[in-house]
Amino acid sequence: MFDFWIILTACIIGINSSLLGSFLVLRKMSLIGDALSHAVLPGIVIAFMISGEINSFWMLLGASGFGIIAILLIEWLNRIGGFGKDSSIGIIYTLLFAIGIILITSQAKNADIDVDCVLFGDINTIPIVPKTWGIPTPTFNLIIISLITAPIVLLGLKGFKLTSFDQAYAKSIGISIPFWNYLLLGLSSVSTVYSFDSVGAIMVIGLLVVPASFAHVITQKLKPFLIIAVCFGIMSCICGHFIALFLDIPTVPAIGVLMGLGLFSVLGWQKVRKKSLT
Repeated sequence: MFDFWIILTACIIGINSSLLGSFLVLRKMSLIGDALSHAVLPGIVIAFMISGEINSFWMLLGASGFGIIAILLIEWLNRIGGFGKDSSIGIIYTLLFAIGIILITSQAKNADIDVDCVLFGDINTIPIVPKTWGIPTPTFNLIIISLITAPIVLLGLKGFKLTSFDQAYAKSIGISIPFWNYLLLGLSSVSTVYSFDSVGAIMVIGLLVVPASFAHVITQKLKPFLIIAVCFGIMSCICGHFIALFLDIPTVPAIGVLMGLGLFSVLGWQKVRKKSLT
C-alpha cells in the first residue's frame, strides 16, 4: 500500500501534466511551469504574513493565487503588449520572483519559510502525510484536479485544437481565443502548483515537456499525440518508481532520467528509421 500511493500520485500528475503540456508544447509555452515555480514565491510569503502559519495548505493557497495572477499577466503582455510568449513569461516570472525576494527580506526575514515544501516536494513521503477520507491529502487534491481537468480538455478538444493550430480560422468562426488561452493556462497553473507539493518544480516541468515532446516525435495527429503523451507519462512514473526501489534512489529523479532516456531513444530510432527508408 505504501508504494501504491506513491505510484498513484505520480501517475495522476503524469496524466494532468501530459494532457496540458501537450497543448503548451504545441503553443511553444512549455516553460510555463518554470515560470510558475518562480512566480508563486510572493504568494507563499503573503500567505505566511496573513496567516502567521507555515503549512502546506496556506502555502498552496497563496501559491495558487499568484500562479493564476502570473498566468493572467503573461497572457495580457502577450495579447495587449505585443510581446512574444517567451518574453512575456520571462518578464512576469522575473518580476514576481523579485517581489517575493523583497517581501522575504523586508517582511518575513525572521520566518523559517519552507519554500521547499511547495517547490521541491518529496513524493516518497506521500503515504505518511495526513489523509482526507483515507487518501493522502496531496493525492486527494490531485484527484479532484484531474477529475476537473481531464473532462474539460476532452470536451473542449476542438477549441484547444483550433486555438493551438489555426487562430485565424478559429477567430473567423467565432471562437474566443482569449477564453481558450486563459482556460488552458488557468488549468495549467492550478495543476502545476498543486503538483509542486508532491514532486517539485523540476519534475512538473519535465512532465509538462517531455511526454509531449516524445509524442511529437512519433505523430502529428492530435488524438494519438495526446494518448501517446499520457501513456508515456504514466509508464515513466510507474517504471521510474520501481527502478528507484531497485537502485535505492529517490523516485523523482529516477522518473526524470527515465523520461530523458525514453525521449533520446525514440529520437535515435526515428533517425535510424529515416536512414533505412532513404
